[in-house]
Amino acid sequence: MAKRTLASTWRNIERLLDQHARRDDDQKLAELNDLLIKVNSSSVVRALSTLFVNPHHGLEDASLRFALLEDNQPPPWKAMYREEDKCLYVNVLGVFDLRRECEKAREILLTPEARKSFQLYRFQAFLAELGKLPTQLLLFLVILEEAANARDISRVEKRGGETEASEGRAYLQLLWAFKELENFMKLNKGLDLRSEYGILWLESDWFVGR
Repeated sequence: MAKRTLASTWRNIERLLDQHARRDDDQKLAELNDLLIKVNSSSVVRALSTLFVNPHHGLEDASLRFALLEDNQPPPWKAMYREEDKCLYVNVLGVFDLRRECEKAREILLTPEARKSFQLYRFQAFLAELGKLPTQLLLFLVILEEAANARDISRVEKRGGETEASEGRAYLQLLWAFKELENFMKLNKGLDLRSEYGILWLESDWFVGR
């Protein structure tokens, strides 16, 4: 049997979800669950944890697992870190939900409502740019976004030592995740995400958080 790799695993996940979508075949979801069970016992999840979770403060000992479907239903979140078992769970269907959000963002930007709020427009414009990334990179982005959420990096300190959540928390966490992914790909793959995928986003400096 060939060694299981992230690339081959992700191709199989995409294949099963595509077959399920085209045929409305729940058997493919059962096959997906079986695949995720096997992946959770492989080096793939350990590699993902080592690369994208453990480097961050407070998550050095955390593990990563793909969340299983229950009665063919995925969890209602893209990813979730559970402090009680120090594990970051990833919903693979949530990655494709993010892809659809990015595609829908292009339509939202064309509506008059989008221009009524700077924060809404900024977030949707950023999503539209992220939609240029392939789904495997969106997987990494989902993991990093939840790492940002677990670390609560978007909270700012006020006078007296109190903290509060920043405005635009979802955008700020995703921006942090993108910057982390950008740095990782440049250092480890020699790949410039902005040049490779034509991502146009100038707000690149992380300046909020602790």
